[in-house]
Amino acid sequence: MTTTPTTPSASTTPGASTTPTDADILAALREALADVLEPADLAHVDLDALSRTTALLSLPLDSITLVAAMTRIENTFRVFIPEKEAFSFTHVGDLADFVRERVAAKAARGTNK
Repeated sequence: MTTTPTTPSASTTPGASTTPTDADILAALREALADVLEPADLAHVDLDALSRTTALLSLPLDSITLVAAMTRIENTFRVFIPEKEAFSFTHVGDLADFVRERVAAKAARGTNK
């Protein structure tokens, strides 16, 4: 199943001070998966069914596609996700919480880096 690519909301655009919502992060993950997964793998993923409780191991991600998807998330939200962290996320919600914490920390420091 495919989904229409989305763009980050005003809360996630560079320079925005608002922390992204789960919906923002899920939309970015859906778009990243649509971009990085091979068509045969993507055919086995219901992108619309992704939620905070989706186990990352249930997705057809190998180490290369996981890093590629995390890179897309990093670029969307302008945060850094260390590889060690990326491989330790168990559920989509873990990723969402991490991104939200990093965005909030950046906002508290008053920086876009």
